[in-house]
Parts: sequence; structure tokens; C-alpha cells
Amino acid sequence: MSKKSEEIRLTPDFPHRLEIELVSDCNLRCKYCPRHYISNLKGYIKFELFEKIVDEACRYPETVMVLHRRGESMLHPQFKDMLYYIAGKFKEVQMATNATLLNENKFRPIVDSLTFLSFSLDAKETYEQTRIPANYHKVEEKILKFLKFNGGRIKTQASMVKTDNTPIEYCENFKNTWRNRVDRVRIYEEHSRDGKFGALKNPRKIRKPCVMPFYELLIYDSGSVGRCNHDWNGDSMGDVNSETISEIWHNNKYNNLRKQHHILDLNDPVCMNCDSWYPEMGNQGTGEVEEKI
Repeated sequence: MSKKSEEIRLTPDFPHRLEIELVSDCNLRCKYCPRHYISNLKGYIKFELFEKIVDEACRYPETVMVLHRRGESMLHPQFKDMLYYIAGKFKEVQMATNATLLNENKFRPIVDSLTFLSFSLDAKETYEQTRIPANYHKVEEKILKFLKFNGGRIKTQASMVKTDNTPIEYCENFKNTWRNRVDRVRIYEEHSRDGKFGALKNPRKIRKPCVMPFYELLIYDSGSVGRCNHDWNGDSMGDVNSETISEIWHNNKYNNLRKQHHILDLNDPVCMNCDSWYPEMGNQGTGEVEEKI
């Protein structure tokens, strides 16, 4: 089989995972967030565009839908309407939130629409110094109220970011605090701090092809399409305002990107500087993940 034929074979008809950025704006100023390297992240997706995306994607109900990216999704004034519009159409619908805007009015729409919710937190000892201007105790109280309401109906995760200045005991304290409250605890390594999105302080030595060009498509709030969750401001792969997701997924630019990964000859400006590549679906191979047994 030729390399071109194999690339076509490896590419599904539609992305396995589709990220829709509801909001690029954010109400926090986290010290290590890649947002610091980009200006004018203040966007909110139009509801009509969200409907268009969901209507096309729902022909593929096995698609994993993700409702966040560079901002806080709960800021959107039509957040609950969007949840109800997507409810029941897909096997998995995921979202991450800083939980500062979580309240009882959102509990029911979340449980009725999502299958997985991740809380982006930090070690209690440093939370208020890194996630400005959030208050740890207020956010923890909101999350605990939600977890009680949820009663295990949807899967939950608590995550934090480990930097060079994070003591090991802070990570252990975080795991001890959350492991019996949520289904999964995750500790991410800080990335992109030099402005190279996806870059890690200690790059992995043996580069492997990344599965993301064969697996995931990211739609920004404007409708412009990015490569994956580590593409924060790369040149567009397409635009769902004027094209279908399928057209973009199979266009020449995407096929060329797949070829670069397949033969490990990377010249794409986003991918070539990224250390956060995925050697297999669902496994990045960095940080820590602890699942509830």
C-alpha cells in the first residue's frame, strides 16, 4: 500500500473528536496560561454557527464533542441554550471550566447535556496567587454543591498545573483532596511558557507522529478552524462559516499536515514546535492521571 493510500485509510470520514470554542474570553488571569501571548481573545460564538456545527456533526453521533478551548464557556449568555441544543445528540459531550461561574441554575442543564466535566483548579496553597482573582474556598464550595447534585451521573475531573515552582507535596495534597470526590485527578505539566504553543521545558527526545490530525478538529469561536487543542493562534485550516466540517477535514491543507506527521517531516509552524503531541488517542504521555478504581 502506498503512503498516500495509507494516509487516506487512516483518516476517518469525520473527526473522532470535535472541539467547539464557545468563548475565547476569560474571567481569570492565570499566570501560566498561554493567553498571555495572544491579544484580543474576547470572542463569543454565534448561536446560529453553533447550531450549524452541531447539525452537521450529529450525523456522526459517536463523535466526542468538547465545548471549550481558550476561554471560559460559562461566560456565554446562551450557555444553557447551547447545552440543551446539543443534549442527547452524541455519545460523549465534554467540557472544562474554572468553576467560578458555576451555580445551581446551571446544574440541571450540565447534568442533562454533558457526560464529562473537568474543573480547572490548582493546589490550594497557591490557587489564589496563580488563578487571579478567584477565591479557592468559594470555588471549592461551588464544586462540592455540584458534585452532590450530580450524584455520579456524569463523570468529573479535577485538574491542576504543575510548574517548576510547584512542590511535590502540593501535588500530593491536591490528589488527596480530590481523589475521593471526582472520577479522575489530572496534573498537567506547564506548557507554552516561552510563547511556543505546546512546548514543554523538557521536550520528549523521541518524536513520534501525532494522531491529532487524524483524530481531532478544533473550531474557534469565530468559525476559523485550528489543528488541535495546542493550536492557539496558528493559520487557519478552514472556516465553518463558509465550508462544511467534512470539506475542511478532507482539504489539501489537512491532508498535507497528515502526510507531514505520517513521514515525520514536519514543517507546519504549529506542529514543528510542539512537544505536547499525542502518540495515541487519549494518551499524551505527559503529566499524571489518576482514575478512580
